[in-house]
Amino acid sequence: MILEREDWEEPGCCFRPDTAVHEVHPGEGHYPIMEAIEEYDRLIAMDAAKEAGEHLERCLKQFEAAGDWGAQITILNEMMGFYRNQGEEQKGLESVKKGIALVQEHRMADSASGGTTFLNAATTLKAFGRAKEALPYYEQTMRAYGQSLDPGDYRFGGLFNNMALAFEDLGEYPRAEAYYRKAMDIMERLKPGSILEIAVTWVNLAVLYEKWGHEDEIDGCLQKAIEGFRSEEVLRDGYYAFNCRKCADTFGHFGYFRIRQELSRAAEEIYEEIRRQEADG
Repeated sequence: MILEREDWEEPGCCFRPDTAVHEVHPGEGHYPIMEAIEEYDRLIAMDAAKEAGEHLERCLKQFEAAGDWGAQITILNEMMGFYRNQGEEQKGLESVKKGIALVQEHRMADSASGGTTFLNAATTLKAFGRAKEALPYYEQTMRAYGQSLDPGDYRFGGLFNNMALAFEDLGEYPRAEAYYRKAMDIMERLKPGSILEIAVTWVNLAVLYEKWGHEDEIDGCLQKAIEGFRSEEVLRDGYYAFNCRKCADTFGHFGYFRIRQELSRAAEEIYEEIRRQEADG
């Protein structure tokens, strides 16, 4: 089984997986793939990055020993996102190499699952300063998704947002803006569940406009982002906390110091409450 999860990148975030938390703990033995992912999500929700990384490494070894290539691809996709967010380049690139090799070996390049692996691989390469190297994998994702998904599928939103970030890194600002807008169009049709993703994209656009010299656009973008973060329709959970933490410094960079404090405080309060609930059983 391959679980499809993909990232919605800098300064946010990853799409919320539909999972339920099970009481599974690292070191208790072998995991079915669903329980492995649920445990990883539980650790991430607690802001326990070290334990989450160790858990992924343990699970990968388990599935390699069992010859379960589908589960390996799922874990490697999680590793790409995890090591990217942790800034661990060597481990992130190793995960990319292994994930792409498995997708190609098992002839999954044209499937949605294969596309998601290409997307995670490309986004990891981009995060480590390899945007030009990432572009062919984004193109492979586009082909795979185009053959297997409806054009309005939310996964295109993640793809377009990440392509925009790559073009931004390459200084192709008009193309970056166009892809941010494409991502926004898809997410607008999926509201209210996509409000937070839209808010993150507005933050991304503000950063783009600063680089591009379109300073008059920045405040409007940030105001729309703030509306999204403050929306009562957005669930205040670990996913929200992650995005608050990722975006807080960007708001501070633009002089929105109260918003930076508000988001940082919200993230810490949410993580503390999750840890308290875990401790209480």
